[in-house]
Amino acid sequence: MKIVLISTYELGRQPFGLVSPAAWLRGRGHGVTCFDLTRQGLDSGAVGAAELIAIYLPMHTATRLACKLIPSLREQNAGAHICCYGLYAPMNAAYLRSLGVGTILGGEFEGGLVRLAERLGSADGFKEENRIFPQGLKHSDGESSMLELKLRAPNASESEPPADGDALKHAPTTFVVTQTGAETPGGAEKPQGSADSALRYRGGDAPASGGRLKRTPTTFLATQTEPMISLERLRFEVPDRAGLAPISKYAHLVVPGGGYRVVGSTEASRGCKHLCRHCPIVPVYNGVFRIVEREVVLADVRQQVAAGAQHISFGDPDFFNGIRHAMELVEAFHREFPGVTYDVTIKIEHLRKQEQHLARLRDTGCLFVISAVESVDDGILERLDKGHTREDFLYVARKFRELRMTLHPTFVPFTPWTTMDGYLDLLRVLAAEELVENVAPIQLGIRLLIPEGSRLLELEEMRRAVGAFDAESLVYPWRNSDARVDALSETVQSIAAEADRKKESRGVAFARIWEAAHLAAEIDAPELRVKEGRGVPFLSEPWYCCAEPTRDQLVAIGGTAAQAQPEHVVMADDFV
Repeated sequence: MKIVLISTYELGRQPFGLVSPAAWLRGRGHGVTCFDLTRQGLDSGAVGAAELIAIYLPMHTATRLACKLIPSLREQNAGAHICCYGLYAPMNAAYLRSLGVGTILGGEFEGGLVRLAERLGSADGFKEENRIFPQGLKHSDGESSMLELKLRAPNASESEPPADGDALKHAPTTFVVTQTGAETPGGAEKPQGSADSALRYRGGDAPASGGRLKRTPTTFLATQTEPMISLERLRFEVPDRAGLAPISKYAHLVVPGGGYRVVGSTEASRGCKHLCRHCPIVPVYNGVFRIVEREVVLADVRQQVAAGAQHISFGDPDFFNGIRHAMELVEAFHREFPGVTYDVTIKIEHLRKQEQHLARLRDTGCLFVISAVESVDDGILERLDKGHTREDFLYVARKFRELRMTLHPTFVPFTPWTTMDGYLDLLRVLAAEELVENVAPIQLGIRLLIPEGSRLLELEEMRRAVGAFDAESLVYPWRNSDARVDALSETVQSIAAEADRKKESRGVAFARIWEAAHLAAEIDAPELRVKEGRGVPFLSEPWYCCAEPTRDQLVAIGGTAAQAQPEHVVMADDFV
């Protein structure tokens, strides 16, 4: 079968969500063409010949861009089956299906993509049926064998047992696929996903506080037999990176003194055992994480080092979810690649609890650790269910200085609960803790996104604060009670964008944000006292995964859709 896999955005690295399924599909005899639209034009010939087009949706930005692209794909090839897969696919299933998407796959998607390809390739008359109802969608009065997909809360007895060695905070619940007039293999219900997650707020199950979130129940009629959310334990295969732009064309590592290194990327685990309310992983994995076998990870690193990688960025949501796996992996990594450095993402909670391992990370080549701090306000941290406090963050920041390690904290400074005083406090903390150079300016302008399925909707105050769901933007909109705060978020984003265009240092951009924030608060800005710190290494593309796509990105996708091979493909480095 001819298959096209598409990524619209993946944080400036070769998308693991393309190269992993490409290996699975090619290994089973399928012809696979991959397109990363941040680095490549879309080949109209490949799209026109494809029998299956699958689009990877790992984050909000990628999903917004994909929604702009899908209508063009259908115009170019009305007979192809369109699939969307990744974290944001099941959360936005209703809207994606309205665009003509036939199959939605979330969680561990490689097996589902293989089964989908086999089903499409073997189903007699499948194309003939879809000539009338494109993308596998059927009228609700169609044949009785069609699947009726309903998200509903199951019985507690349907929970999945805890993962080996890691008791889950909450036993996973399941969403089910019920068939009308046909028997589901293995019983009447198919387990579909994880835990008592906020996805239950999809389809009208949200408490109708004041009637604001009451929605029509979500029911899809489709020819999908693959679980919409799968948490099956896969035996991963070594990613196949053929056909993508070389890693030298992606984000690079900027090192103190003006040098740079070529960066590769991989994943050692997926999912997360934590339940942060604002995190998009939770509605799908809801406390479950899956390990990628060490030898698979090392083989992937090996092929990228052979291609010129000098630094590896691990894309795990939290590298310390499985601490033994993590530490055994970095020891093996360092033994085989002693001259190659790496970076990881780890929660503040884990960095404090596992501080005995930090020096070993440093000694095995870890150049920096990214950590989603989000806020220094304990009230906001509690609402987000982050699992750490302001004091925990300060302790970790000082421990990193003591160990001469580099911490890159990330933030969501603008929330419905942010105050002007609270924002100024964040800036003062960064200056006092010598972290100005460690924080990308765009991090200081990020607004909280509330997508479908967000656990934030568990909070009564949040349900009262948000507006009606915006299907095109894929979020519940909100405004801060202080209009100055919302205006400041726009100002800070503009400063960050201009600083990037002018290639200003982070210190210069921070000083401008400092002045703007005090001006917005209508108070005199005190002299900014920032100690001369040591230079820090960082990746050249710091755009946050949950940020809104930029105008340039949307224009680029529009150009790709219209022209198939645009003259200019906007690089992420151009807009951060």
